[in-house]
Amino acid sequence: MAHGLASSLTRARREPSAVGGFYAAPCRELLAFLAPRTFDVEVARDLTAETFAQAFEHRRRFRGSTDAEASGWLFGIARHQLSRYARKGVVERKAIERLSIQLPAVSEEDYGRIAELAGLAQLRDRVAAGFGELSDDQRDALRLRVIDERPYAEVALTLGISEQTARARVSRALRSLADAIDMTSAAEVTP
Repeated sequence: MAHGLASSLTRARREPSAVGGFYAAPCRELLAFLAPRTFDVEVARDLTAETFAQAFEHRRRFRGSTDAEASGWLFGIARHQLSRYARKGVVERKAIERLSIQLPAVSEEDYGRIAELAGLAQLRDRVAAGFGELSDDQRDALRLRVIDERPYAEVALTLGISEQTARARVSRALRSLADAIDMTSAAEVTP
């Protein structure tokens, strides 16, 4: 994160117009954090905007004094927004609407740049490789539940298993995919 993040945030408490300095520095880092976790550039962009809207709305709650503390506070808000998105399946836009923030459309060039910055192509490759490593039982259960978006009862009926077994297979498959992605990511970072 750029130097001066904490001072920009502290200044924005008194001078709302100073929020521009706070927004500019961490925007790329937030997009790079959120895009691989959502697999969707538009959603990552919306979550980034919502993170800043929440940070602006609650700027007086920030008690830190260093850029690292400001970054941690902002990324904490981003993780909370990501969690809300995952639980509800959509980004709540109340704060953005309250603040009348208008989001410009993402150009093809910006879309490609965000995808490149977040490493989405490599992440998709790792997911595909991990999916190929799953057992047939896990792959079928995961495909029906996650890709085809069928309820567990229907997954169980289609596979001729109990609903509890269907849930267990999907859970194990998702854990295996997460482990494969984490191990691959760690191997890429290790010198």
